[in-house]
Amino acid sequence: EQLRALLAAARDRDTVSACALALAKIGPERAGFPLLPELLPLLQRGDQELRETAAVALGISGALDARTVQVLRDLVADAPAARRLGDRGPVNTRTRAFAAFGAGLLLRRCRTPATSMRLVRTLLEVVDHADEHDRNLVVAAVEALALFPNDWRTAAADALRGQIVDRLGAFYERDLGAGEQLLQAHVPTAIAGLVPPGDSAADAWRDRFAAELRGGLRAAGGAQRSKVNPHVAQSCALALGVLCKPWDDEQSDSHLAGELLARVYPDHRDQQTRAFATLSLGRIGGARARTFLLGELTTANKAREHPWIAVALGVIGADLRARGEHEGAGAEAYEQLTTALLEQLDNARNPSTVGALAVGLGLTGTTEARDPLRRHLVSHQKRDAVAGYVALSLGLLQDARAVPDLRSLRQASARRPFVLLQSVRALGLLGDRALNDQLVAELQASGQSVARRAATATALGQIGDRRCLPALRELASDDAAKPLSRAFAAVALGSVCDKDPLPWNAAYASYINYRASTETLTDGGAGILDLL
Repeated sequence: EQLRALLAAARDRDTVSACALALAKIGPERAGFPLLPELLPLLQRGDQELRETAAVALGISGALDARTVQVLRDLVADAPAARRLGDRGPVNTRTRAFAAFGAGLLLRRCRTPATSMRLVRTLLEVVDHADEHDRNLVVAAVEALALFPNDWRTAAADALRGQIVDRLGAFYERDLGAGEQLLQAHVPTAIAGLVPPGDSAADAWRDRFAAELRGGLRAAGGAQRSKVNPHVAQSCALALGVLCKPWDDEQSDSHLAGELLARVYPDHRDQQTRAFATLSLGRIGGARARTFLLGELTTANKAREHPWIAVALGVIGADLRARGEHEGAGAEAYEQLTTALLEQLDNARNPSTVGALAVGLGLTGTTEARDPLRRHLVSHQKRDAVAGYVALSLGLLQDARAVPDLRSLRQASARRPFVLLQSVRALGLLGDRALNDQLVAELQASGQSVARRAATATALGQIGDRRCLPALRELASDDAAKPLSRAFAAVALGSVCDKDPLPWNAAYASYINYRASTETLTDGGAGILDLL
């Protein structure tokens, strides 16, 4: 109720936008009232940022009632009903794109065939007529369709899923120029997430994307069907990591794809494709993938290639631990992997390499990394790229002895947002009970700058400890506080009371080719991957 009142009373963009997103994170069931009436007025405002915030907030809310679904569909389609919501002119592209992203968030939750079909139909209409639409809308529609739930297995769901894959595939196969191929680059990762490994459709698309990758190899004999935009090859490399089962030996179904990725790593024309190939080998896993990556770890370029290989090995280590194979029969392979990463950490000097090795070791969960990582935290505390990732790794490794150093790092990082948030996350993972009280005291202290209060409120939202709610509510309702401080308090309230375990945009951030970016996807400030 407090956020609803603040939304109605606020006049500055930051507070209104923050309240809208906070209410959407909480959702209508927890809020105790429908959110559509609160968000519709924002679509009628003259402020573009508020219109697009309202559009995506409808999806974040998770409300699957017929009216909310229809409003999003109308916005995406630029229907007369949507035009009547605003100034009766055409709905602009950014608003339509954010509405498409919102529709995808609803599609991800939905298990009602009729509602899902309506959402899918609207999004497919955009893809089918991509040449009539701005690239932001097309990419948003493709990424929204990629969120169709892959754990929903009924006859109706399978039929809809097959329709999505077929239509996305038809769009991918169009003969388009290099610029338009950036839009097609979003299809491989979308299809990879929709078809389960081992399915006949998965095998067919695995082979298709493999052919695309071969066309970009420097060596002679590349496939003739390859597209020229490098973002397509990048996405194909990422897609193979999802479509393949573990690569253990020459009899593995993924043997040919694994060998191709191993060739792509040193020989593809595009550097980012080579990097993504290593990540996909980590995602595929298996004895052959692990052996290849371990071999490359010792010879890779320290600044350019080492970080990707370190993270890929960390993914394999995390999978071994998750399946309980880090003990017993798999203990030798797990120890070989973690020992190799630790040896590289001892010799690493490049900041990005140290940070990546820290993340890789954190993913593996090996307790042997705690002592060396604590030493790196102290020696690299002034280097943001290193300190932030090392802090996060210590949190993942549950190193209670790192708490004093992490507290000191947090205190010294008021103007270093990345390091501040990573140290807070680490302390949260370590269950530091005193952290919440310290942050609340800092929030309430007089004379705090807007930047410091914003950072503190954001940190409280990251921790999610409900004991901070009274302090956040007090700041949000403080008429004497600066609008930006109140806005960040509203953001934190939404994060602490979030109905979902992960941030709302994590669904779009997972295994996406972020390099094939559009303005509404990510521009460093106002894309969906940039919003809090």
